[in-house]
This record gives sequence, C-alpha cells and structure tokens, in this order.
Amino acid sequence: MCGAVTEDTRVAFRSSTAMVYMFVQMSSEMWDFDTCGDLYLEKAVNGFLTELFCQWKRSNINSELTLVLFSRTIYEAKTINEFPESMHGALHVDSAGRIYEDFYRVVVHNERRDDWMQMLSTLKQIMWEYNDAVASSHRGDGSIPKGYNCKAADGNLLEAMNMSLNVFDNHYINRNFDRTGQVVEIVTPGAGVFHVDRTLCDITKHRMIDYGIGSDLVCLAEQPPHPVPLLLFNDDIAKSPGSTDTHHIPYWLNYSFYLSPSQRHRNFSSSQSHFIPRIRLPTRNAPDRPSAGLNALPKLPPRTANEMHSSGSHAAGYTDEEWDEFSQFDRTIFKSHPARVKKCNNPFVPASLTTKLTPDRRRWTHTFPHGPHGDVIQLHHRSSSQSLMESSGGSGSELSSSSSASSLCNEFAVEETTAEGLKIVLHDARHEATVANKEQPPFAQKESPSRIGSLMVNLKRRIGCGWGITGEQAWTPFLQTGVDWKSLTATACFPITTDFYPDKKTLEMDYLESPHTLDIIPDDGDEAFSPSGKTIQSAFEELVSQRLIQNYQLIVLPRSEIASLAHKGSSHLPLVTNPSKHEYILSYGQTYHKIILKPDMKSVEIVRYNARKPRTSPKLGYSYRLWAIRKSGYETAHTRVYHKPVDNKWNHRDNYICLGGEATREGFDLQESLKFWRSRFILLPSASSLVRKLSDQGYQGPVDVFEERSMSQRLTLLDGFLRFVEGWNRKRRAPSRPPSQRPSVVGDPTQTTTPRRLKSRSGPTSGPTSGDSTPTTFQPNPMLSTASINSALASIGIIGGGGAKGKEEGGGVFLPKSPGSPEPDKLSLLTPASHVASIMRSPIEGVSLMTGDVKGLTGDCFVSADAVAWIRKNLIGSVSHDEALSLMQMILEEGHIRSVFSATANKTFLYGYYIYCFVPQSEVTSPDSRRPSGIPATRSPLTLTFDTTSRNPWFEVSCSHPEGGNYGKLSHQPSEESSENRDETAAENQEGVDSAEVEKDNGIGSEPETSFQQPAYKSLFLEIDSSKLKDRVEWCHVGYHSNYNPVSAFEIELQWLTSTPSLLQELITNWARRAVTSGFHLVPTHVDPFGFNWDTSDSLHSPLFIELRLPGDCLGEVKGSGEDSTAMEVGRRIQQAILTRFGFLSNQTSYHSPLASNTQSDHSALPIHSQYVHVTGCAFLLTLPFSQPPPSTLQTQHLPCLCKLGAGHTNSSCPTSASRTQSNGMGFESPIPERYGGKFGFLYVHNYLLSKKWRSSATGDEKFHEALLADFSRFCQGEDGRLVQLLETMRSCKEETSAGADDDQLG
Repeated sequence: MCGAVTEDTRVAFRSSTAMVYMFVQMSSEMWDFDTCGDLYLEKAVNGFLTELFCQWKRSNINSELTLVLFSRTIYEAKTINEFPESMHGALHVDSAGRIYEDFYRVVVHNERRDDWMQMLSTLKQIMWEYNDAVASSHRGDGSIPKGYNCKAADGNLLEAMNMSLNVFDNHYINRNFDRTGQVVEIVTPGAGVFHVDRTLCDITKHRMIDYGIGSDLVCLAEQPPHPVPLLLFNDDIAKSPGSTDTHHIPYWLNYSFYLSPSQRHRNFSSSQSHFIPRIRLPTRNAPDRPSAGLNALPKLPPRTANEMHSSGSHAAGYTDEEWDEFSQFDRTIFKSHPARVKKCNNPFVPASLTTKLTPDRRRWTHTFPHGPHGDVIQLHHRSSSQSLMESSGGSGSELSSSSSASSLCNEFAVEETTAEGLKIVLHDARHEATVANKEQPPFAQKESPSRIGSLMVNLKRRIGCGWGITGEQAWTPFLQTGVDWKSLTATACFPITTDFYPDKKTLEMDYLESPHTLDIIPDDGDEAFSPSGKTIQSAFEELVSQRLIQNYQLIVLPRSEIASLAHKGSSHLPLVTNPSKHEYILSYGQTYHKIILKPDMKSVEIVRYNARKPRTSPKLGYSYRLWAIRKSGYETAHTRVYHKPVDNKWNHRDNYICLGGEATREGFDLQESLKFWRSRFILLPSASSLVRKLSDQGYQGPVDVFEERSMSQRLTLLDGFLRFVEGWNRKRRAPSRPPSQRPSVVGDPTQTTTPRRLKSRSGPTSGPTSGDSTPTTFQPNPMLSTASINSALASIGIIGGGGAKGKEEGGGVFLPKSPGSPEPDKLSLLTPASHVASIMRSPIEGVSLMTGDVKGLTGDCFVSADAVAWIRKNLIGSVSHDEALSLMQMILEEGHIRSVFSATANKTFLYGYYIYCFVPQSEVTSPDSRRPSGIPATRSPLTLTFDTTSRNPWFEVSCSHPEGGNYGKLSHQPSEESSENRDETAAENQEGVDSAEVEKDNGIGSEPETSFQQPAYKSLFLEIDSSKLKDRVEWCHVGYHSNYNPVSAFEIELQWLTSTPSLLQELITNWARRAVTSGFHLVPTHVDPFGFNWDTSDSLHSPLFIELRLPGDCLGEVKGSGEDSTAMEVGRRIQQAILTRFGFLSNQTSYHSPLASNTQSDHSALPIHSQYVHVTGCAFLLTLPFSQPPPSTLQTQHLPCLCKLGAGHTNSSCPTSASRTQSNGMGFESPIPERYGGKFGFLYVHNYLLSKKWRSSATGDEKFHEALLADFSRFCQGEDGRLVQLLETMRSCKEETSAGADDDQLG
C-alpha cells in the first residue's frame, strides 16, 4: 500500500480497544418473521451478531463490551392506583396517558474476550426466555393489570442510549492505559422509526455530539422508502407554539440495515434474472441542466424558439411586432418574486431535505472519505444502479453512488430561479451572501473554476442535506443502505479537525467575547522557560492540546478554499487556524476559542466566544427495572439524565498548565471542575501460594482458607511496605548490619576508616584530621575522626568499652563510667533525650542515614522507622514500640531533630517512612526553653526544609506497628489514650524521677501517632519524566493513604492533565514490579464501586446483596435494636470473622478524589467510609447494616420525572415520588438497610477493572472469582454447616475468655 500525504490530508484514527455498549431491543417484532421466513431473534443472533464477532476475531478486536437487552411493557390501565404500591417506583405515563415500565437485562458487563462466539448460545437462551422473565418479575406483587410488549417504534430507544451516556460522560474516571474510543450500538427489529419525547431527544442529541460519542443503529427490518432514522415527537404541537417540527432526522446517529444471508441470496438471484416486463416506462432525454437529477420527472423534448414563435403568431393572427410587444408586457406585469417562506423538511420529499449547517452538523465530517465529486460520503449508503438506469435511461457511469454537494446547490438554485435569472439567498445568522446572474443559472454557463468554487464553498459551509452524518450526501429513493462494518469493528475516534468556520458578523452579533492574556514568562524570568519548566512554544502547544482532549476541534480549511474566500474581501475571511502566525481556532458546540502566541514570545492571548443565548438543559430523573449482572431478577433502579456544562473554568486550567508545580502556591490547584483523568490502584499483600493451591484443587473445596496473619507475618508486611516506599521514592536505605560487624565506638586509635554505608555531613571544616577516610560523593568532615569523636563523647561524659558484653546482656549502648563507679551505665528510658540524640548522631553507633547521592537532602537525614528500630535495639530492657515513639517525640520537642518535608511531622513524631534530619548542636536549645513546635527559629545552611508544594517531594507514609497500642485503629481518627500498654518494668526502674513528670515531659506511654486527626489521604506533585526522555515537561498528582496498616489495604490514585499515557503506563508498571519484589501486588480499583456518588455512578451496575442468615438465638431480636445494642455488636463481630476467613481486608476509602484542597485541611472535607476488598483484588464488600452511615453529599431535591415531559408537566416530580425513599445523592436510597429490610448481610461488587493484563498468580483467574462468590454465598446461607461451626467456635472462645477473667478477679 502506498500513498501521498500533503498538508490537506486528513487522518482518521480508529480504535480496536474501545468501550462498546451494545443494546438489543427486545420488542414484540423479535418473535415475528421477516420477508424470508426467518425470526428476527434468530436473525439477530445467528446472523448479525455472529458475523460481527467473526469480524472482531478476524481483525483482532479487543474492545470492552457491555451487552444489554431492553424493552418496554405497556399496561392496560388508566391510573397508577390500579397497581400495587411496590410497583410504583418504576411506572411512567406517556403523552397518550398510557402507563408503561422499562426493563433492562445486563448479559455482559465490561468484559473482554478473545472469542465471543461461545457467549452467543447463552445469549440466545436468555432472549428466548426474556418475555417470561419480564412477565414473572411482578409475580409476588399481587394482582396487576395486563401488560404487553410494545412495538419497536414505541420503545425506549433514547432512554437506553442515555444509560450508556451516563458512563461515557464520566470517561475521565477509572481510566486505564489500554483502551480508547467510546461507541453505543443499538440492534433493533424495527425499521428506524421511533416515537420519542422532544426534550429527551434534544438532551440526547447534545450529549452525543458534545461528548464525541460514536453511535451505530442496526435495523433488522426492511428499509422504508423514506429517510431514516426518523424520530417522531410525541408531544402535541398545539401545546408548544414555538415548535413547528413534528419529527427529527438524527444526523448524529449512524444507521445500517442488515440483510440475512437468505435475503442477500434472494436479492442476488433477482438481479441476475432476465425477466423483461410487459409495460415499460418511457425513457427521458438527458437532463438540460445538472440540477435535473434523479428527482426530475421525465418530459418531452422542448420545442425550439422558432417553432413556438411561428405556431403562436400564426395561430392567433398576430404579426411579429405585435407578438413581441405582448410578450414584453407580459414579462413586466407577471414578474415573479422569490417567496421567502420557511420550509419544513418533509422526509417523503427529498428536495425539501436541505437545511442550514451548524458546527454540530460538521463534527464528524473529517472521519469519512471523499466521493467522486469531492463530497464526503459514507460507503455503506449506495444507490441501486439498476433502478437508476431504468428511471433515467442513461448509462450507469453517469450516475455516482451518491449525490454531490453541487446537486444540493442546484436543487436549491432551481427553487429560487426567476425570469430575470438566479438569486441564491443564504440565511445564516442575519448574514446573507447573494450571488446573482442576469442571464442564466451559474452552473449552466461556463464560469471560471474560481467563481464556481467560491459559490460551492459558501454553500457547502452553510447549507447541506438534512439527512446523514456528513450533510453532503443527499438522500434519494434509490439509496440502499448496508451495514457499516468498518464502524462496528474499528470504532472511529473523534476527529480533531472540522471545516465549519464562524463568520465575523455572526461572532459580533450572537457571541460574547471574553479575552484574557497569560504571561507565561515573567518579565524578570528566563526567556526560554516558564515557571512550569516548559518552553514558551511547548506551553503554547499544551494550551491547544488541552482543548483537543476536551473534545474541541481545530477549524481548518484547504488553502484553495481560503484563497477563494479571500477574493470576496476582508469581511469574508474565515476565522480558521493559521499555524504560520501561531493562531489556532477551536470550536465546541456554541463555543469558540482563539489562541494566539504574541510576537514577544512571552505571553499568550486567549479569546473565548460564548453564545449570548446558551443552550439550557434540564436535569431529569429516570426510574426503570434492572436485572444487573450476577442478579437473580429485576429490581427498581434510578438514574439521572442531563447534559453536563461545556465550559469548565478554562482560565483556571490555563494558569494551572503554565504554572506547573507553582500552581498550588498561586491558587490554581487541581479541582474536580477541571475533569482531570484519574486512575486508582490498591496495594494488597500477596497470597499467591493459597490461590495456587486452590487452583490445583480445581476450586472444588471451600475457599475460606485464609487465616488471620500472625505477628511475624505482619512485621514482614511492614518491612516489605517500607521497601516498597523506598522504591516508590526511587531511593534506597542502608541495609542493617549485625552488631558483631559494627565498629565499636572505642577501639584502635589508628583505625579511622569510615564504613561505606555511612555518609559524612557536609559543612565547614574545623580542626585537624587524623587517619584516612573512605572516598564518598560528599566532602569528608574532619570532625568525624576518631579523636574528634572521642573528644565529643568525652564532653558529654560518654566513654566506650565492653560493647560486646553490654549487647549480650541488655542490647544497650554504654554510658560513661563515673568516678568511683565499678560498672558503666547503659542507655535506658531514664537517659536524657539529649544524650540519646547525641548517640544517634554518631556515624558509627548512630542511626542509619540515607545512602546514595540524594539530591536536595543533606547527609544527616534518616527515616523515622529506622530511628524507632534503633531506640528499641540499643536501649536496655524490653522497650516497647510506644515507649520508643514517646522517646523520639521528646527528642523532637527538644529540637534535636526535625522533619524535612512535613509540617505535621514537626509537631508529632510519625512512625513509618517520614524523613527527619538532625539539627546542628548550635541551634539546639536547652530543655528549659523548648520550642513547642520543635522547629528552630533560624534555618541552618546544612539543613534543607522543603515546602509542601515543592516540585521534588518525597512520598511519606506513617505506619501502624503491630506492637503499637493504636494498632488496628484508624490513623485519621483520634484514638483513646491507653497508658496500661506501657511497660511497667521501665516505670519501676525510674528511680528518683516522678512518674507524673515523666509522662508529662517525656510522653512515655502516650500515643503520639494519633494525638491529632491525621487526614486519611495525602496528595503531592510528581514530575514524571525526571530523566528528561521527552522534550516536554510532564507531571501528575498522586493521592495516597497517609497511613499503612498491615491488616488493611493501601490506596494510590493517579491524577493528571498534561501527562502522556505511555509515561504513566511505564510509571505504574515500575510500581507494580516494585510491589511484587516487596511481597505485594498492585491492582486497579474503582473510585466508587458501590455508586455512592450519584453523578458518576453506572446506571447499569448494581451491587449484589448476600444475606447472612444467622440463627435466631444468636442475635436475639435484631429488628428495632439500636446501633449500640448487644445484638448489633455480635452481628458485626460475626461479619468480621467471616470476612477474615475469606481473605477480605478493610479499606478506608472515599468516592471523591484526594486533592491538595481536601487533604491539607480537616479530614471532614473528604468523606471517608469503610469497605472491604479481597486480598486478590477481585471483589469489594460492604457490611449491612452500617455501623456508621456512609458519608453523603448534600441532600438533592427531587428531579423532574422523565415520563411527565410529554404531558407538559415539566416541573412536576415523578407520579410516585411520594412513595419513594428520598435520594441522598449517592446513587441509592438512604439508608441502605431499609432497602433490604434491615437484614444482616453484605453488598458484593466484582472488580471488572481487573483485566487480563493485571492477572497474575496473586489475583487468580476468572474461575477463582466465580468460586469465591459461590462459596461465600453458600457460607452466608448456612448450607453446609460452616456458619454454625463458626458461631460455636466464637461462643466457646468467649466463654473461655470470660472464665479467665473471673479467675483473675478471684485471684
């Protein structure tokens, strides 16, 4: 294959990994026969779907498919009161007063398969049983009126399309890096004619066009003799005086007509027949003008002027002079004028299908190829050559497969031709372009190509055909439509260019101009770089790219067309993109943006044109019956239907892009209104050995083989997590050395070699040096010589000796030997904090410092977890984790150490991966003048304290130690202080010190980790391409849990606006690889799996409720008991024990994204709720009833009901709103326990983001997921006695605990 690419070449991108929502309309025609005797149901499954999936397999299509069956049932009833109250939630009333109910059956939900043919047998069985399932959905509701399945024309077509649009308009959430493109496909047994609501049609049209969603409507019936698809409005025109249209031809909906193999064979046989009809139509002569095309009637050859003159004059007896005088009088008196009457498009009159083009009309034009006449066409719309030849009498070569734009222009010109010539009036927003010729029509005369081209360009941009996506391909009765297999197989991506330009008069009269200037490079800044690190050219291109990814389109025209328009004058120059002048014009619906790079190359001017009368879209509510995946029947569901606003704070977005890492400092931080991309991941401990064992058994046995992790396993997970965070930061800690390999503080004076793992702190040199030192990247400090160390230790009374013996006895570091004292003292909890800090500073016996050439950090930095481990290792006695934390808190308060990055960690010492540094001795104050915050008044040149908005921050995470007193409690919630966990032995050894003063000053026994309300999430700015592999600066934001607990999951969310997906994919891959080496695995997860957020929930998704059937004597009477009752507490403990046995981990999460604005403030700014995730990452769970209700947003008001619009009740709520539970804006009724009758149980959601790409031995395969759900359901139902056995075990453990407590009291 070869070709030539020029500047006028348009490249159309197509995707083989799109998100496809396929709806199959199960109307009554599905059980009818077509013209060849085939059932439409079999025609859909055995015909269309079979061929489609074969095309997918042949073309290696790996799209993500959701397949839904939908229908509408109309009941023979007059009022809703005839129905039981349980049905009122999903009933609707149309404009004719008919009561109906919509049904949706989800067969496949977000799945990817290499071969879809195996699914067709299951689909066919479900379709055969569809009517019975719908009829039996209300079997338990009592007596109901009779209902019937409606025809395809009366079905819920637009409602089904909006179900998918509710997912597509949130495409920026739950993003992955191996999918692109969105398309909705509808298969209907009808012929493309539907009765719809006017308002819903307008909402659907703007959502489809503005969101850039592809669509395909496949009709199984015969093609009608009029343009389709055709949407007929249900409302009465008399009630809408401003509306004159009774129908709408949806140009935004690509349609196809499928012919079964038997139909194609029949048509081929008829085309090969040599039957000659007895009656033949008379042939007509060649058309006199190009406008007399297919729609002109045959006529006799015209008589010549001499024949007409001679016959007329002689018949009347007039002379030639008298005849000329009469003719001149007639032309003057009976002069005709073109009538300016607004025409309505009549689908049965092809000549009336011309309409004014709009920007929305040309959104998808650049996706399709050009026809033989230069017009944009769709190849699956073809004309029947046999019919054309019979009607025209000409050869097939004279007729093209489609009508060109010139034929549209000619048809329009003929209608406005007068006796004096041709006058074409183009009405386009108060602007008229007139082309007049006094002699004859312009297309009949031989004009220059430039004049004809100028006229065609003007008509092409302003007038087009009212049918079809392109607006240039005219409809004719001979047009035969096939199947657009190209669109159904490789989905077309939304084009980034368009050719519809706004004229200057339209912009002046119908638009408001909003200019603003971005000073990318300040006057005193570098001439080459902006604050974000971008060059001026790259920042300018990024501003344009940000609009393209938000479905804006560049307005471009070929140079020849621009030159043709330039001949008309400067007022006719189009507002189009001109790269040579650094001027880009973009359009989106009723909005235009003009971006210009100023000649000074330091600033960018942006002009936004917004319509004076913007479109308004109501926010509607919709109720329906849904059979979700893994459900056993239909349930009532609710969703919203509305068009989200187009403009999303472009001024804020532009400043954010130009400022980069300084955006937060300047007040332009990342916000939800910017619709940024986000992907959430979850870090889970690996259980690959258990999953592999279950796989070897074929998942035949029980799956509740997961046990609670022991103390050693939790410590292993904690150490592995710290190693993961090291890799997260792309840094390494020094490995811990055994005590025998550590050099002693006091040893051979000549042995002065510094170990390689230690780093010297840079600073001013003073004093002589003795001995040699190991070469490092830092300058050696002479103060670290042996003599200097001995001098420093002697000044504070510390001497060495007997180190090995001391470690064997107590594991502590020896203190100075006092005069007259036979034995040296050791470091203990009684040792002053300043002495402990001095030993920690030691390069030999001190805490391990951070290794490697760390940019921006000094050599005296360490990790908080290493410091706590050093305290517990080097102090005598058994030092608990909480006591070590208290000692480090005292050292922090006295000003010996401080946090490098976190202001919070400067107040409270946080255990985990927090970076602290030593404060120089000259800045450390006495204990009597401690600074409350622990931050010195003056900043040392040796220590760098970073700001939280730094462009090179570090990931810092606190950890809950398994031996800590606050273990298992939420880090973001204040926990109760418990002093009984303090080691009593250490308190008894504190001679001469008041215990109350120790607890007050030293804080030993307190819990510094939770003495404040730590936010659940943290957020930081991350520069992705730190190695500068790309020529553009890219960054993202990372929101993650602020605390790690070995018995909980750890969430990470990636947020970006300017990053390349390939770099992000590489970043996530590196994180996942690091997780595997640390004993974890990283899997993608949902931002909101249970649909708490009402605006972003999936309308076709519903969690599965699994009831926990407990014996009656286990809980007692649960109904009516409060949350603090004994029965409720016992039920929660039972639920927790079940979740532990099946391998579910707790996860404190939020359905909102953690941003800098909601993580640096109070934790209540980000609503947190508790849910559970399986250790493999395949499923999520919620426990019912809630111990605490899920956090909700503000109470939303009732939405206008969709069903009332046709009757004119646009402001009324649903007819059954009084009987419904008020929505809380989370996607389901509140509270959830009332929905399930207050029963104990679980809500189960499958993680469909866990695709084949993320599968491993730690996640298990699809069979494991099915076995887990089945066995978990059996366990909760108590079928095999395991639930009763668990209850007996818990009861016996409780009795033993109670007996032990009684014995202690007696003792």
